[in-house]
Amino acid sequence: MELFLKYQDKIFTKASLYESIWEEEYIGDDNTIKTHISNLRTKIKSRNTGTEYIETVWGLGYRLRKANKQ
Repeated sequence: MELFLKYQDKIFTKASLYESIWEEEYIGDDNTIKTHISNLRTKIKSRNTGTEYIETVWGLGYRLRKANKQ
C-alpha cells in the first residue's frame, strides 16, 4: 500500500511490485501478488464499502484509483 500511496499516478506491474517489496527477482506468474492485492482490497473494503481503491489496469498491472473530482 505504501508504494501505491507514494507513487499515486504510477501503474505497477506484478514484477515491479514483487521486486520492490521482496527485493528478489520476479521469476514468473504466481499468485503471490494477486493474493496480496486481494487481501489489501478486502481490508480496505471492510472500512469503506463504497469505493474500490486499488484498480486493475488490464494487461499492465495495478494502480491507486484516482479520486473523482467534483
